[in-house]
Amino acid sequence: MQGMAKTSQEMKDLVEEFIKITNVKYEDQTKKVKEKSNLVDWQFHVGTNVIVSKNANREDRIHVNVNMRFPAEDVKLLVSKNPSFSKAVMEISEICTICNIGHQWIKDAEAIAGLAIFSHIDEQNLERNTFHNVWDNVARVSGHIQKILRSNFSNFSSKSNLSDETMDKSMYR
Repeated sequence: MQGMAKTSQEMKDLVEEFIKITNVKYEDQTKKVKEKSNLVDWQFHVGTNVIVSKNANREDRIHVNVNMRFPAEDVKLLVSKNPSFSKAVMEISEICTICNIGHQWIKDAEAIAGLAIFSHIDEQNLERNTFHNVWDNVARVSGHIQKILRSNFSNFSSKSNLSDETMDKSMYR
């Protein structure tokens, strides 16, 4: 065991410092989230679609998520009967495995409404470089997934608000 374990609040303060360095707009959504659920200790919404949070049931880590939501015209393409979709699913699964990033398709009834891409940082490794490396990795994979979807579906609009500052900024400027 090296050093004392960081408390949830210490992790939150560190993360906020790391986000501030990047000059990306962010919002502390902890109060909002707490009203709906006690599963989350704290949460920051960074840029348009990056969520950094700490789940109440995990003392030892924080999570970095990108949630892609697909517009209706894209959702129509994302059906299991579509061979292009099966190919995209395999390519996305492969890139996530290689980059050690989790992913989960977001369903709305039978339709695929989006894709969550996520990673985590263990509390004892929570320092600036690790945080920004994980953020960059999640952002890079998200961008790559956009390319995979566009290359498999010629008319994929990908208006899922991803060409935004959280993707384009390296976290080191």
